Amino acid sequence: MEGLSTSAGFEELNHVADRAVHVWAPSLEALFEQAARAMFSLMTDISGIRPERRHEITLEAEDLEAALVDWLNELLFWRETQGEMYSDFRVRWENGLLRGEFAGQPGHPTFAVVKAATFHDLQIVQDEQGIWHATIVFDT
Repeated sequence: MEGLSTSAGFEELNHVADRAVHVWAPSLEALFEQAARAMFSLMTDISGIRPERRHEITLEAEDLEAALVDWLNELLFWRETQGEMYSDFRVRWENGLLRGEFAGQPGHPTFAVVKAATFHDLQIVQDEQGIWHATIVFDT
């Protein structure tokens, strides 16, 4: 992944049927946070979302890929059931559990509607410089 910043970020990738993103970050926690930002950025301009309502979740998964998909799909569940859009994300790993905190405000997608994060072509890898990368395909 030459030319990418060593700080956290994301970019949308071309995908035939759905939407896909590549995310990168210096830690697993930051990678999960960037994945959430990328997913919500597919749905709306998150720069205008204020972190008015804060929520916390705890997830357990058998591997990193399952944890990432579960995290993103849990955020989508909250978006759908609470009628909120989110822009602020924090992830911590504690005793094998993912503890996530996220915040946003009432709102709805203005761009694409992301239905689910999928396992299709999902990869989480750490490069030689210690930067974590993930490619995620979303069902839209």
